[in-house]
Amino acid sequence: MAYFKRVTMRTTDPGCVNAVVMGRKTWESIPSKFRPLPNRLNVILSRKFANRQLDETTIEANSIQSSLDLLRDKNIEKVFIIGGAEIYQEAMKSEVVDNLLITEISHLDPSSIEMDTFLQFPMDQWERESTEQLKQLTGESDIETDIQEGDFTYNYTLWSRK
Repeated sequence: MAYFKRVTMRTTDPGCVNAVVMGRKTWESIPSKFRPLPNRLNVILSRKFANRQLDETTIEANSIQSSLDLLRDKNIEKVFIIGGAEIYQEAMKSEVVDNLLITEISHLDPSSIEMDTFLQFPMDQWERESTEQLKQLTGESDIETDIQEGDFTYNYTLWSRK
């Protein structure tokens, strides 16, 4: 979470902020005391929403394209699409995404993990980039590898559209 926060908050222009675009369910999964995500413009998507800015930190939109249209006149440096699965799929189909920041997670016993949502990225359309390119895009000076947390191992990766 610390990595996510640093990357989605960091800008090179102090006059700009980043936007985080998420589906309504992802928004609701964030504990209310942490909403909206600070120092970022939060965009919540639902087909039932009107396209409108609620306040300085939050926009509601009914599609990814509508959200991008609403962000066009703002001082936005980067737009991060942060979930959920349906939003990721829509973004991939619309080809508005240039890069994927993927945290690869492995587990000592994958069969012991219960999952209910699966994403199918067309990985043949993407190329894995170097750690140096990941550092450049994210602004991170050091990218740890094989981060251990209990039975899990994490690696941060960058993929670019071919």
